[in-house]
Amino acid sequence: MKTNLIIGGALAASVVGAVAFAAPGSDGSIHAVYLPDVAYPEFAPLWREGWPWTDENGDKVRYGHADMPLGGYLFAYFRNSTDRPLQVEDVFLQGVSLAKGVAPEGPYKGVRGDEKYPSSLRFSKLPAEQIEKLTVAGTPVWWKVEPMIIPPGGLAEVTIRLRRQPQVDEMTIGVPVGGKTVEMKLRSSQRQPRFYSISFSPELDAAYVYLRHPSGKGIAPTKLWLDGRDVTARSRIVADEKVDTVAATIVLDRPVPRGSFHVFRADYADGTVAMAGLGAWQLGFLYGMWGCDNGSGTPEDVGPRFLNDLHLHNINLHMSHCPGAANEFMHSEAGYAMLERLGIRRMLHWINDQHPAIFYFLTDEPDAADFASKMLPPEERLGSLAQWLVDRCHLFRRKDQAATPLLLNIDNTYKPENWYMYAQLPDIPCADPYYQEGVQSVWHCDPTNLGAYLKPTYVYAVGEIYQSAGAPNPMHLILHTCKFDFPPEETPYRGPTPEEKRVEVYYALAAGAKQISYWWYCQYDRYHGVGHEDMKPLWTEIGLLGAEARTVGDLVAIGCPARVPVESSKMVWCRSLLAGGDTMILLVVNDNLASDRLGTVYKPRLNTRVKVSPPAWIKTADVFEVSADGLLDVKHQPAGNGAVSLELGRLDLTRMVVLTADAGLRSRLQAEYDAKFAANVRKLKGKGLGTGD
Repeated sequence: MKTNLIIGGALAASVVGAVAFAAPGSDGSIHAVYLPDVAYPEFAPLWREGWPWTDENGDKVRYGHADMPLGGYLFAYFRNSTDRPLQVEDVFLQGVSLAKGVAPEGPYKGVRGDEKYPSSLRFSKLPAEQIEKLTVAGTPVWWKVEPMIIPPGGLAEVTIRLRRQPQVDEMTIGVPVGGKTVEMKLRSSQRQPRFYSISFSPELDAAYVYLRHPSGKGIAPTKLWLDGRDVTARSRIVADEKVDTVAATIVLDRPVPRGSFHVFRADYADGTVAMAGLGAWQLGFLYGMWGCDNGSGTPEDVGPRFLNDLHLHNINLHMSHCPGAANEFMHSEAGYAMLERLGIRRMLHWINDQHPAIFYFLTDEPDAADFASKMLPPEERLGSLAQWLVDRCHLFRRKDQAATPLLLNIDNTYKPENWYMYAQLPDIPCADPYYQEGVQSVWHCDPTNLGAYLKPTYVYAVGEIYQSAGAPNPMHLILHTCKFDFPPEETPYRGPTPEEKRVEVYYALAAGAKQISYWWYCQYDRYHGVGHEDMKPLWTEIGLLGAEARTVGDLVAIGCPARVPVESSKMVWCRSLLAGGDTMILLVVNDNLASDRLGTVYKPRLNTRVKVSPPAWIKTADVFEVSADGLLDVKHQPAGNGAVSLELGRLDLTRMVVLTADAGLRSRLQAEYDAKFAANVRKLKGKGLGTGD
């Protein structure tokens, strides 16, 4: 049965009432849930390891496989019932201290969070029976409480990462509050709905939330809560049983402070509950580049040349790893002014009070460093640095007055468990699914597995897993843009093709990425980046893709992946994003392509037809395509039962189609394209002159 449920109708203007929600336990704010990792056995052929863990025969261990054991997350929510700020120093699982259970290898030698150290249940000095309790409960690897300082009356979230599924059903999480322990109980067997994405508006005066029910159907909650207040009357909730994701927009009575922590809750008629906590940020859609122009010249020559080139290619974020003159310029007052004028934001490694970063880099690739924890058996090393990273988060929180989010990049070691392991630790989970690096490795040492790497499926697979594990936080994916200029014995490999990168960007968006960046620009290195002359076609394609993705960037920034029914021609891959309560984006990829050591081949499809059944709440007032050349008409007609038939004609590689009930959306997006991207596209296509400044 199909439903189209709108709760609250038009967004109400009444002030949110201070009504505490009802939940199990003595405090109305108490709730706990177990969310197991979602397995994706269809991606198992992609999981190969290139690091030196071998079995007794000297063969590399196949860590990831279709039926591999996974773990999950415990989440608990509680209120600071005292009249003073609270910092939680310990959490109890099954009555056992996690501060003592997830123990560091040795004592701290420096500032806590600054000095890297591994932690493990194996290092604990707890009695054996207590360690056994934690092991049976799933073996906790790391834990944290957000926010770090809980204001009086404020709500907080406990996160506990379990290495494996709990072997017990009844579980208890305890938190010391005001001289007593607040206990939250759960059953590990009970499946609960969850928030799959939460995004604030740019003004932080509204929240766009998306929910999924364990039934797989689009079932709407009966109530929504924010920080213990019933906000149902201020919310527009839309649902359709044929779509797995429910969308809701909550309008707040006043903007929330940037970086403040908030707890969302949804109650369902069947008694299940979804809860999630996250910080209040809206960074917009970010399109970034690592590295820089490392050519010769003064800072005043190299820096502007580099930044103008980024701007021409529609980059609005510089990540990191920029040596020499360009870096010196970007840290000068002239550099700060030019970055501001061009609309390019920066990631930094440490606090800058005068020129804050858009986000800070917590650290890089802890999963790769985990393997160096030689005091642990290899199968228990993953996650050993996580508790140090929790302390490092606290170090940033104490030093940063601007309440800036933290990004953590996860590499490709112990995959796919590495992405599950670290996904909930930072504000922005980030991964670097380098497709070309994987293909190079297959050709070199494992050619029998080439079939899994004929297309950039690796990018989509990593994104799907990471979004499922890190939700509702915004996901960042890094794509590869290097040519391996190695000597023959080190297996050189070609740079990515423009065709590969186009498909990778669409895969990343389809998986739920709200931020995309590229590794890297530097032209003079063993890893030739897009600044190198040989990489100009790839660099041009990245610029054109930037125009497309950033034109719909405001929709992507508040959007969420959803399974919307689609019927398509053979070898046409389609995925959907919901964007608020009135719009969806259909991402279409020609699946008839393959890559090898020489490049990419694909066969264009003629007369491509797609039938899509938008959610019942989207009455399509307009259907149009977004391309590097701007917004284009799409031939379409009703196909019965609310479906729309799209005539896409020739499909080379990708198409992006917007279906919306908002009759004014097209004109607003066209104005955005004309103002920010049209001139750059003309220059990139050779129709204009200039350097992008």
